[in-house]
Amino acid sequence: MTELHEVSGSDALDGLLPVGMLTQGGAVATAMAAIARRRRAQPGWEAFHYEKISDSEFEVTGGVASVTGGVKKWAGPHDAVIVSVTEILREIQAMPDAGSASAAPPATQIGAVVASNCAQVPAKYLQLRLRLPEDEAGRRQVLQAFRLEASFFGATVQSCALQD
Repeated sequence: MTELHEVSGSDALDGLLPVGMLTQGGAVATAMAAIARRRRAQPGWEAFHYEKISDSEFEVTGGVASVTGGVKKWAGPHDAVIVSVTEILREIQAMPDAGSASAAPPATQIGAVVASNCAQVPAKYLQLRLRLPEDEAGRRQVLQAFRLEASFFGATVQSCALQD
């Protein structure tokens, strides 16, 4: 296990955006969510969003989720928990595979999973299928995010198609 003073915040948090969602975010996001969940100590409470509020702290937002139509939604009140970079680093070190997965930034980890799961798709394109929300406002929001020529984590959207 690596000593805390050997891992600087900039090394462990490289590639982390100043604001983002915690799902599928790798070791750093998992650590933030675990710390916030313990602090909140409310049954069913889940962290879903983070925002960097200073060089040494993140605000982690969460609430009690409900599943409606197969989609997880946080309709109730949201709470925020402040998590320090030091706490995140300690949490990462306490994870079983702290030496391997935490070394890569979350975007790199996601890219590796996508690459291994999409071997049949030509390397130049990623095919993505999303289940759209039932409400019209939600559908419009998703379609707006994936409009043609939109930049999505450095990639450009080439086409969109709706299917029932």
